[in-house]
Amino acid sequence: MGTHSSGDPFAPLYRLLDQIQNAHFEMGQIVEEYKALVERLEERPGEDDLKLARVLPGARYTVGTTFVRESWLKVDAEIRTLFPDEEAP
Repeated sequence: MGTHSSGDPFAPLYRLLDQIQNAHFEMGQIVEEYKALVERLEERPGEDDLKLARVLPGARYTVGTTFVRESWLKVDAEIRTLFPDEEAP
C-alpha cells in the first residue's frame, strides 16, 4: 500500500490504485490455486476436486473483476476531479 498522507489530494487516487493492484494479485492467486486443482484432477480425478473445479474460480474471480472494473471508474472520477476539463471561453 502507498504511504500517502490524508491531506494529499492525490491520496484517494493512490489508495484506489493500491486496491486495484492488490485485487489483481489476489485474482492471480485464484488462478494459481485453480491450476493446482486442475493438476490434481489430471493426476487423480476425485469427485470433490471435480465439484470444486466446476464452481471455481467463478464466484471469487467474478467478484474481483467487478471490484476492479468499478475501481477504475472511481479512478477516472478522481482524475477528473484533480484535473477538471477546462471550459472553452
